[in-house]
Amino acid sequence: MAEGVANAIDSMAAIRKTVFEDKTLTMNQLLTALEADWKGYENLRRRLIARTPKFANDNDYADDIGREMMAYFIEKTRLHAARWYPTVIFPCSVGTFSWIISIGKEVAATPDGRHYGEPVAANLSPAPGTDVSGPTAAINSYVKMYSAHFAAGAPIDLRLSGTSLKDNAGTQRLAGLIKAFIELGGNMITLTVTDVEELKRAMKEPEKYRQLRVRMGGWSAYFVMLSKEHQLLHISRIEHGLV
Repeated sequence: MAEGVANAIDSMAAIRKTVFEDKTLTMNQLLTALEADWKGYENLRRRLIARTPKFANDNDYADDIGREMMAYFIEKTRLHAARWYPTVIFPCSVGTFSWIISIGKEVAATPDGRHYGEPVAANLSPAPGTDVSGPTAAINSYVKMYSAHFAAGAPIDLRLSGTSLKDNAGTQRLAGLIKAFIELGGNMITLTVTDVEELKRAMKEPEKYRQLRVRMGGWSAYFVMLSKEHQLLHISRIEHGLV
């Protein structure tokens, strides 16, 4: 089971572009910034976030790196699983369930601009705030990652604006998105349909939003029952509209 995939892709893209191609940064400079957890290097951190390619935007630069990484992961998983076959079958998967916060606390600062201890990207989803090109672009990047090979699951989690899904027309748009995901070879998709302002109101007045649910790594949770860290993570995700 792979974890933190989007962080790894974005980190490798940042290293390739800035250190090896543009040569605007040396590896020693980057390592020094990472060891300092970006303290004193905030401008560099923001530059890496804003100016390097990111997974989940249908950007071949980042996606090709991801494809290479996932192909290697699949190959090595099968190599080690072969000794147990057919008594035990070990299929590949990408998953974090709801452990993105606890996993992140064990991971040092990463070249994609993430601080030490911050949550990692959920499942095979974009790192929070990086999928700026819309839900179809995020799905296009996802299906390039050999998702058909992940028999044990590889969800992509997206948040859609509730205002863009009102009435029958909105339902049809949502159905079209899911149908396209399946036809493109998608493995698993989880969708939270709400608005960021509604989530913020629920944090301030939880007693008024007891029935509000969000997706958490393959299951639904009452938003007001989540920890503040998990609530802020949901708010930080890009809110996509469907037109």
